[in-house]
Amino acid sequence: MPYTVSLEKCSSYSQSEVDKAAGRLISNLGGISRFIKKGQKVLLKPNVVRGASPEEGMTTHPAVIEAVVKILKENRCEILVGDSPFSDDTMGAMKACGIYDACRRHNAEIAAFDKKINVKNDRGLVVKEFPLTHYFDEVDAVINMPKLKTHCQLYFTGAVKNLYSMMPGPRRGFYHLKYSNMEYFANMLLDLYALLKEKVVLNLIDGVYGMEGNGPCNGSAKFAGILAASSDANALDFVSCSLIGLDANNLPTLHYARKRKDYLFDEKNVKITGEGIKNIKIEPFQEAEYSTLNMMPEFVNSFKDYIMRHKEELVY
Repeated sequence: MPYTVSLEKCSSYSQSEVDKAAGRLISNLGGISRFIKKGQKVLLKPNVVRGASPEEGMTTHPAVIEAVVKILKENRCEILVGDSPFSDDTMGAMKACGIYDACRRHNAEIAAFDKKINVKNDRGLVVKEFPLTHYFDEVDAVINMPKLKTHCQLYFTGAVKNLYSMMPGPRRGFYHLKYSNMEYFANMLLDLYALLKEKVVLNLIDGVYGMEGNGPCNGSAKFAGILAASSDANALDFVSCSLIGLDANNLPTLHYARKRKDYLFDEKNVKITGEGIKNIKIEPFQEAEYSTLNMMPEFVNSFKDYIMRHKEELVY
């Protein structure tokens, strides 16, 4: 089946420029009505890995969130913006990264993923049940809004990986350990996306500035000057990864998506709309230090206080 990815240049986080680029981006795909019905309850899922200023390139920029909120407000949608930062409380992190103020300007609700529901995933290859935020059952649709970043464990973090924090609490930190073998980790993420994708109607990545090097938190902000969107998270990751000079063959989620019968992803079926890919020139991003096994103890130690506060959730 074909996968369409929309591309638009965006040279700054000026709200007027982002509004125009985001409008064109979604229009290229047939308009917001192709994905969202008027009056629906919609969850925007940005990347708020922790409380950080927008200039650090770690979190989805509030200007991009605000642009999409405005489009949804025109369609009389009820809008929630939520995530589950691993080491910070949701409200504090949202304030630090500027998303709280953007939401307040347009009466969008901040959704703290502080309650969970267990959702069966009988067809999962690795995980047969996921603990998801309760908002998964309460909304009509999800718009996934990742940040363009390299990643120490996964090589690249985009649309598929951003859905990982639809699981609230520390369980997902231990999934990094439990499924530290990359085949299991990538297929766990694909299991999760397979469970979510009926409600994840659109994926839109903030690549005006991304992060290179040791992402998702310890890299450096880098200009890329793009916004990109697709209804298919794997297709968006393939194009985004390729645009910043990374080898998409090194992205484990794409590698296993090509093999799985529930995805059978094939980059030959990817169609680009909007800005021509030949017109987008991005200086290649520096790769992360690809050292999963060395990263794991440091990863858990970084969040040990948070994990201990929620240790009762770690009983399997």
